[in-house]
Amino acid sequence: MLSESRVRIVLASFGCLLFFSFASRAAGEQPLGRVLYSRAACLRGLPVPGSETLVPGDILTTSEEGSALIELKSGTKVKIVENSSVRLLLEGEVVRAELLSGGLVSESTGKPTVAVTTPNYRFVPAQETESRYRVQLSEERVTLAAAMQGNMLITARNGGESYILREGSYASIPSAVSATPDQTPTLDGSLGADRAATISYVVPEGVVRRQGEGAEMALKVNDGIDWRDVVRTSQNGRLRLALADGSILNVGSGSTLKILRDDQDPKQIQVQLNSGAARVWTRSDENFNSQSPTAAMRAAGSDFVVESHLEVTTVYCIEGMVSIRNIEAAIGDRVNLHAGEYTTVSRGLPPSRPVHALKRLLQNHIDLVAVPPPSAEQQTAVVALTGWHIGSLSEAQSAGLLVGIAAGAAAGIAVPLATTTTPSPSRP
Repeated sequence: MLSESRVRIVLASFGCLLFFSFASRAAGEQPLGRVLYSRAACLRGLPVPGSETLVPGDILTTSEEGSALIELKSGTKVKIVENSSVRLLLEGEVVRAELLSGGLVSESTGKPTVAVTTPNYRFVPAQETESRYRVQLSEERVTLAAAMQGNMLITARNGGESYILREGSYASIPSAVSATPDQTPTLDGSLGADRAATISYVVPEGVVRRQGEGAEMALKVNDGIDWRDVVRTSQNGRLRLALADGSILNVGSGSTLKILRDDQDPKQIQVQLNSGAARVWTRSDENFNSQSPTAAMRAAGSDFVVESHLEVTTVYCIEGMVSIRNIEAAIGDRVNLHAGEYTTVSRGLPPSRPVHALKRLLQNHIDLVAVPPPSAEQQTAVVALTGWHIGSLSEAQSAGLLVGIAAGAAAGIAVPLATTTTPSPSRP
């Protein structure tokens, strides 16, 4: 049996733990949410005891190979990755997740109710739809932000300037930088009424003729493309465009295109590829329209390549589905391309029957419009110009440019944040 003195010590220790755990609630602080799952994580300096309620001021910390998943009252879920520390605060109706170290992934389905902050920036979804994004601080205090689903609004905390980071893109921001690149964003995720797209990468050169008139001007990273501007790449030039609707466009060598806005629906974008080749990644929540001299294409949530000539257009579907008809609506019916298929549309004829493309043929046309990762010199030039480096998430991962967040970004996509069970904290 335990001696009376030992019993008193045990009871006293237990009482101290209870007091420490519930002291923050004594003042009647409003609960922010709860911990759904944790492994190798601490809350208020103690191991997380299962499903724990969170209140303003709480600091949740994970160690090596640790993680934690929290659900806020709004339904937003935040996954905290290993070797991270996050302080939760309440600002009006918005929960602020102050990232002290490491990284996190935020996932929401409606009106933004969580803002992630670092010393210089504030990160929130740029739209009131489904969103998933990651923010991380490297050991060198470089801020890395990745927009995995939906666009992200990044605001400088000291000046209030904002920047829209497009879905499928990432930004690397040096610690010494506290401003944003030049852009005129709106809260619905568009670039503003007079901006159709932004150049996110160009090599070695591309030009634009404003409104299709006047002299051609050289393009550089972060240059804006206005409606009806004519963009052209040289015979060895390629570029990437981040469109106002969140779609991404890789433009191959020797190509000419124009971006138009539907007068009936100002949010609807139409790309006219007059010559050359382009690869298009479209958003999943609205139709994307594109045209060539012989074909009209419509897609949503798809990845496809268009090769345009004066008399014939070839379309290759990489992922999703693309609906295609002749540019003259009265000529024949539409055909639907699925992943791995292609069709040709000749002048005056309906699209050919979809044919399954050999892997080598498909890869050749993907390579035709691939924008190579920037060299070290080009990355330095971009950072010197804007303070930021902005690039494609998928291409940057494959090139090893997202060292330190590639695995987390992939995990945020592959492992649903919305868990249906609450594993034990001790479960591996």
